[in-house]
Amino acid sequence: MRVNRTFSIPVDLVYDLRKKHNQSETVTRALRKYLDDTEEYTLNEASDIIILNELRLRFKPMSPEMELLKTLIAIIS
Repeated sequence: MRVNRTFSIPVDLVYDLRKKHNQSETVTRALRKYLDDTEEYTLNEASDIIILNELRLRFKPMSPEMELLKTLIAIIS
C-alpha cells in the first residue's frame, strides 16, 4: 500500500528528481537506504573519503602509507 505525503525539500533537489523516470521509486529507494541502520556501503556507493578512512585503519601511525593517506584526505577534503 502507498500513501501520498508532502515534504519540503530544496528546489534544486526537485529539479534533479524531475529527471528521473520513476520519481516515487527513486525517493522510496533513497529513504530506505537512508533509514537502513546497518550503514554498510558497497564499493560503488562509498565516497572517496569513506574509502580513504577505511584504509587508514589498516596502516600503522607514521608509516609511509599512513602519511600518503593523510595527504590524500587533505587534498580531497
